[in-house]
Amino acid sequence: MKSLTLVDVVENSTSKTDLSDLSINSVVKEASYFKRIKRIAAGLLSAVVLTWVVFAGPAYATVKGRCDNCHTMHYSQGGGQLAGWGTEGPYNTLLLNNCMGCHTTPTSGDAYDGTTPFVTGTGLNDNACLAGGVFPAIMGTGDNDDNHHGMGNKNAPAGYNGDFYTGVADGLSCAGTNGCHGNETDTDNMKAIKGGHHDTSLAFRMLYVDGDSVEGDGAADYEEAMIKDPTTTVVTSGVDQNVNIYCAGAPSVVTKATISELCAKCHGVFHGAGTGLASPWVRHPTENIISSDWEIGSGTYVLDGDDYKNNPVGFDAAVIDNAEKRVTCLSCHRAHGTDNDDILKWAYSTQQANTTNEFGCLGCHDTQRGPDTPQ
Repeated sequence: MKSLTLVDVVENSTSKTDLSDLSINSVVKEASYFKRIKRIAAGLLSAVVLTWVVFAGPAYATVKGRCDNCHTMHYSQGGGQLAGWGTEGPYNTLLLNNCMGCHTTPTSGDAYDGTTPFVTGTGLNDNACLAGGVFPAIMGTGDNDDNHHGMGNKNAPAGYNGDFYTGVADGLSCAGTNGCHGNETDTDNMKAIKGGHHDTSLAFRMLYVDGDSVEGDGAADYEEAMIKDPTTTVVTSGVDQNVNIYCAGAPSVVTKATISELCAKCHGVFHGAGTGLASPWVRHPTENIISSDWEIGSGTYVLDGDDYKNNPVGFDAAVIDNAEKRVTCLSCHRAHGTDNDDILKWAYSTQQANTTNEFGCLGCHDTQRGPDTPQ
């Protein structure tokens, strides 16, 4: 008899007829999708497993805990729904709730409970959030002047010049053709991110660009500790890694993408040729190497907690190289939302030349700081 796991059933929503067709071979074939960058090992099970171990790294964000923390077989208990379940079900892939329902903190000010990352809820703000930021309880109109990406809005993204986004008709969502996470072919959130919660080697934070997975090395706690207290000791590898390391410039292989390429899917005019060819830029560039004449760009400068919170940079292949730090979209913005205009990590009003400010614009542009700023 061919054995199945609950994950096989839940993730594939397999009917009774299909169950007999599942085998270890089909599982390996599905796994090969995200190992296509290692085609030499394709078809050799032992080589595939070895490649997975060597390249995938710790699966920091893989779901942990009981299956019924997330799933319900019938969306019914005693003829009704339990407290904590979403009220608009039943939901795809047998879930208890939708994306926002699952990722709303039950504890004020708690952005991560060791199992689930939370992106909205009471007590969350710029100093109590994860690297992606915070969605407000009430979404804005999405007129491109909000301090967050407004779920449900039907406005065209600022600077959009692509052809995949369907949110103008359907409304901005979390994934698929209406959002940021998952593939760019499915409109349904759950179908678009299929498998992503259970196998994080598929892509950094379930992010893709034209089918290529975004490259990155994520903090085990989604940067909660570093954002709350930037004096926390920076750990850049291992199970205690507490900062994100973003890819910018050149990914390790052609089937990977950078974090700024992800943003460019919807905001393409603000990238590439839209920025100009060189200084003086007409729009702020991304992916470029930060000048070694600047303090943060110096090969001897090592990023500290304040940098990772307020002005993170990117690296080729998401591998730290202090001699070639690159600017990314996330050097200034968060993805979900902040307390500031334009989803900035800091308020424009705090950025004033000839002051001792060392973050924000002046975090990189140090020659515009005041003469008394410590160097």
